[in-house]
Amino acid sequence: MTKVVVYESVHQNGIDEMMNEIAVEFEEQIFPKITVETPRVPDKYWVVLHNGKVVGAVGVVVVQNEFGVLKKMMLKKEFRGKEFGLSKLLLETVIEWTKENQISKIYLGTMNQFKAAQTFYKKNGFREILENELPLNFLKNPLDKVFFVKDLNKLLIE
Repeated sequence: MTKVVVYESVHQNGIDEMMNEIAVEFEEQIFPKITVETPRVPDKYWVVLHNGKVVGAVGVVVVQNEFGVLKKMMLKKEFRGKEFGLSKLLLETVIEWTKENQISKIYLGTMNQFKAAQTFYKKNGFREILENELPLNFLKNPLDKVFFVKDLNKLLIE
């Protein structure tokens, strides 16, 4: 059985294992180097469990009640794709939560090598933007080179 649940600290080891598995899929580094700066924990964080094991995650950080930043969206390789629909389920979970919390825009950054993710975001209403179009207080991963925004107010009108 597969389900999305709110993150609890008990899920962290599964997330760490999943991140290590994903990292070996790519020649280029996909996680920033560890620094002395404490990483910002998402304001809301969900995991996908399949038979009790972590197979995916997504988080959102709210910046000054102005906008959300999609963070840590990942799935184990064998759970990606339309047949599972888990990427869409994770994204819908974030969108619902942000709308419920009166957040009008979601921004995200991703890396050049994540072509499938870029296509997914475009298909789900995200618009690619230039780095200089990001809000000044956007929480940027230094490895991100491709940026997107989704205006949730447009969803309410359409």
